[in-house]
Amino acid sequence: MRNGIAAIGLCSWDRFLVCGYYPGPGEFAIVDERLEQAGGTTGNTCAALARLGLPTMLVSSVGDDVEGDWLIESLRSEGCNTDHVIRKVNTASDTGFIIVSGAAYDRDRTIYWIKGAKPELGDPLPVDAILEYQWVFLDITDVRLRSFFLDLPAHRSPRTKLVGAMTYLIEMQPAHGWQHALRHDVVVGNERELRTLTDCDSLEEAIEHARREMVASACRVLYISRGAAGSVAIRPDGITEMPAFDLSITDTTGAGDAFAAGCLWGLLEHADDATILQRGNAVGGLACRALGARTSLPTLAEATDLIAAGDRQE
Repeated sequence: MRNGIAAIGLCSWDRFLVCGYYPGPGEFAIVDERLEQAGGTTGNTCAALARLGLPTMLVSSVGDDVEGDWLIESLRSEGCNTDHVIRKVNTASDTGFIIVSGAAYDRDRTIYWIKGAKPELGDPLPVDAILEYQWVFLDITDVRLRSFFLDLPAHRSPRTKLVGAMTYLIEMQPAHGWQHALRHDVVVGNERELRTLTDCDSLEEAIEHARREMVASACRVLYISRGAAGSVAIRPDGITEMPAFDLSITDTTGAGDAFAAGCLWGLLEHADDATILQRGNAVGGLACRALGARTSLPTLAEATDLIAAGDRQE
């Protein structure tokens, strides 16, 4: 099987506006900074993997517009294989307007998502090429397409392992999204997503719920980011916790996508849960050093240096 990651999901062109506060109805705010760059959850994860030097193939869709050109070129320049990014005719690329507001030490984000081209069931997807990889990352909005890929390995490639992002599973009814999650071999997400999918009020309740239901499922581990509180790995027989690194945070856009990349890095190297969480925290934390999801994605040297230094939150 091929070394590296095949990923299926979204690319989006992001436009950022930074202001000192978020205006209320009838008010205005002065824009202090503007930025445009490639984004999208899956595109961000693939860019992070490629910057770490890991072989990465993205299967996605973009429109037949200039944003589509920019999205493909941005990933190609990072070293990501974009041969299977589909150009959809007479379709706009996925785009987002992201308002970053507040003081530099306490910023918040508001995202306006304009849905565009995305992978869907019926697209000419390179199934055989995808199944050549041992690890396949699913970050798909189309429920039918995700279900299709969840069924594939058992019939076509039993050695292929599926890593699922929770991002779009929370758009389903919680019980339905949770059952989809449990059909992946590994799941990555954040605390809010886990609580939503398990329909639990607290993280502790969600962890116990997950541990019980994982026993009879395909899913063997959940890697959950908690932001400044670190991360946790959840298995039926116990949990592993890891504190966050002590870093200066500028913008958290794409932090979860970068966390997923760090976890995939660990999975590729058959690392233990503690190491996987360290890598997720390192890549996710370093991605927050500057405005934009990809501006400060770390190199392999930057991530390994941070892990070696071991400066973590108390």
